[in-house]
Amino acid sequence: MRKIIATGKGGAGKTTIVATLSRLLAMQGFRVLVIDTDPSMNLAMSLGVPFSMIRTLAEDKQEIKEQLYDEEYDSDEYDESEKGHEHGWSIDIDAFLEKYEVCAKNDVKVVVMGTISQGGGGCICSYISLVKRLIDYLALWSDQYDIVIVDSQAGSEILGRGLAVNYDHNLVITESFPKSMEVARHVLKLAKDLNIRNQLVVVNKVRDGKELDLVAGELCLNGEKIYPVSYDERVIEADRMGSLILDMSPDSPVLEDIKDILNVVTEGFVKA
Repeated sequence: MRKIIATGKGGAGKTTIVATLSRLLAMQGFRVLVIDTDPSMNLAMSLGVPFSMIRTLAEDKQEIKEQLYDEEYDSDEYDESEKGHEHGWSIDIDAFLEKYEVCAKNDVKVVVMGTISQGGGGCICSYISLVKRLIDYLALWSDQYDIVIVDSQAGSEILGRGLAVNYDHNLVITESFPKSMEVARHVLKLAKDLNIRNQLVVVNKVRDGKELDLVAGELCLNGEKIYPVSYDERVIEADRMGSLILDMSPDSPVLEDIKDILNVVTEGFVKA
C-alpha cells in the first residue's frame, strides 16, 4: 500500500488537488482511500459526497480508541511479512472501516476524521492520533487499498504530531506567495525529519511559469521535484457548483498537470 499526504497553507488548493488526484487514480484502476484530517472537512463535498452521509471518526472517538489501541499492539514490532500471524489482533480493520467510509465517484472511498464538536473541547491531537493508528493498521493488515491519501489540516502542525511517519510521498502544495511559501518551507523540513521518502513541491495556480523559479529559489530546494498546476478560472467555477473541473471541463490543462503528479506517485507500483 502506498501512502501519500498533502500538506500546505490553507487556501493553497490541497483539497481540490487531492480530490482530483484520487479520482484520476481510481479511473486508472487503483483502489483509493482518501482520509480528510482537515477540521474544515471539505474533501467529501469536493468528491460529491453530501456531509449528511458522513459519520466522522470524531463522533465515536472513545469507541474507536478502545478498538484500535490494543495493549499488545506495537507497530514497531510487526512488518508486512507477519501479516496473518497471531499477535493479539482482535479487530477486522476492513469491517471496522465500513462504518465510516463512503463511496464517492469512480469508487473512491472517503473517511473523514471530524473535529471538535463544542467550545472548550480541546485540540484535535487525539483525533490525529486515531488516524495515525488507523493508517498503521491498514498498512499492516488490509489488502483492500492500493493507495491511501491524507488531506491534512492547513499548516505544518500535523507533521509535528508525527502523523506522516514513513509515508511514501509528501505533496507540498503551495502558491507563489510569501506566506504560502513559508509554510511550505517548514513542511519540507518537518517531513524530512519524519523520513518521508519523496517530497513533491506542487505550485498551484501557475499562470506563466515564472512562479516555479520563484518558489524553487525561495525554498532552496535540494533534490525535491517541483510540479506546476495551471491556473484555470474554471476550477473556481466548478468549486462554486460543488463539483470538480474533472467533470465540468475535462479539457482543462489542470488535469494534465495533476496526471504528471499521478505518474510520479505511482511509478513502479504493481497493482494487486
